[in-house]
Amino acid sequence: MTWYKLIFKQNQPIHIGSTKWGVVKETDLFISGQTMWGALTNAHYQENGTYDENKFKTISNFFPSLDGEIILKPSYENGEFYLGNVSEEEFRAYFVDTYVQTAIEPTSRKAKDKSLHEIDFILPRYKKDFQGIEKLELLKNQLHWIGIIKTDDNFLKKRFKIYVGSDVRYGYGELELVDVKPLTEEDKKFWWIDDENITIQTNKPSPYFIELDNNSNFEFEGEILLLTEMNFQKNTPEVNNAKFYIAVGSKVISSNGAQNQVMLEKGKIKFSSNNQQLNNQQLAP
Repeated sequence: MTWYKLIFKQNQPIHIGSTKWGVVKETDLFISGQTMWGALTNAHYQENGTYDENKFKTISNFFPSLDGEIILKPSYENGEFYLGNVSEEEFRAYFVDTYVQTAIEPTSRKAKDKSLHEIDFILPRYKKDFQGIEKLELLKNQLHWIGIIKTDDNFLKKRFKIYVGSDVRYGYGELELVDVKPLTEEDKKFWWIDDENITIQTNKPSPYFIELDNNSNFEFEGEILLLTEMNFQKNTPEVNNAKFYIAVGSKVISSNGAQNQVMLEKGKIKFSSNNQQLNNQQLAP
């Protein structure tokens, strides 16, 4: 099993997540490991005809890059979410647009009541409205998305496309794999990899969701989110799991020695329930 850095080029607008404010469905500004796991697993199934839900599960979240090399690192500053040196508000102004839809009554040709909704999409390139801004020289480039995975599957050596987020049936969500690289020492620092294992770093913005439970004793700065894992293999999707996590970009101030007891699964740092195993060895992700 080897760690790789995956670099995808965004070819189409994408909508990630399902946060809803009134009639507006707001997009997340990074792609969760859960979403990337699903997209890669589906692409592998389409290519090979076999489904293996464990093949790509040791995968990170994916973050935007303006040049395909430097990641816009998630963090919180004064309570506001940032990607690199760009605030959430600025990123949405540069790269997020809104698509408005409503259902029409066939007889009257009027808008159907309560059918109006707006969906946010992250664009492959910045909006032309902002072409005069000189703050970010690289805004003119096509967005890329970078993350890491641990696998021994040769499928990643091919160049292929995946589809992420909602509305993939309507021409949205295409990402194209453009490069696969072994991790550098700098990459390992960014992704908290120490001797091939994930180790929670204190006082540094987290690139992962960090699991919380009744036994957690963290001090941190940032947010807490409730995340659900759905089973879409049935006609009616079911919730497989729902837990609270420290949000991506938050800083762990103190973890009380838990940093060597973790594993990475679909962008989330999780803790093993096998205390005897934890006492005997450091868990590899």
